[in-house]
Amino acid sequence: MRKKSNRHIVQTVVLSVFFLSFPCRGKEEKAAAVQQDLVWSQSDGLRHEIFFSNQKQKDGEWTTPVKITDNNANNLHPVLETGTDGTKWLFWSAVRPGGISVQYAVMQNNAWSEPQTLPVEQHSAITPSVLADKDGGVWLVWAGNDGGNDDIYFSRLQGEKWTDPKVVHAPNEVPDIKPEIAYNEEGRIEVDWIGFRSNAYKKMASVYTDNTGWSAEQEKLEPEEEGIQNEKEQETELPSFLPGDSQFFLKIY
Repeated sequence: MRKKSNRHIVQTVVLSVFFLSFPCRGKEEKAAAVQQDLVWSQSDGLRHEIFFSNQKQKDGEWTTPVKITDNNANNLHPVLETGTDGTKWLFWSAVRPGGISVQYAVMQNNAWSEPQTLPVEQHSAITPSVLADKDGGVWLVWAGNDGGNDDIYFSRLQGEKWTDPKVVHAPNEVPDIKPEIAYNEEGRIEVDWIGFRSNAYKKMASVYTDNTGWSAEQEKLEPEEEGIQNEKEQETELPSFLPGDSQFFLKIY
């Protein structure tokens, strides 16, 4: 599970949004963190590109930023995950006049691959969230739209192929947006998202089990004091080269 502080603003196409995400590892593990990975979206005056840097506790220095994208899209909403084998998975939204796609790059042996496009046929695939499971698999969720309202889709990387996208929740005629996938407190894979229910946007959740797939959605209520507590626990010093108006995603190991 990843806990979010008040600084973690839900994902949107507004360019001045900040993202901050931390795995839920407790205060003691956080204090013993040995690395921080940072990805962000930064404007070059024409469009937004995705950059990466990391910091190792032994020297405290952030590495020189690496530019991941160089295309004709506005690249937004970056998220990062590291697999059990050390492979890093970076996903983002590539916004073009003809539509929005999810793209990704993979880091192995300290080198990033060329960006690839998630193979889905949707006019809009946006705001991805990724989880590397305990068995070495990779799960991805996003808000997809093929002509109606947005729905929450998921796919898993099996071998070298992604499974066909499927909707997490039951069919409906209302928007479902801004998904996040993580292990919950019970150690089960959970997707949280914002859904329009009973004339209001509410936080919804569904849990995955191998035997039955995704559970029926439930509204998720969280204690009001959780955000304040998380913000105190998650204070960290960001590098000076990070632009003040960028979208970013920070992961602490």
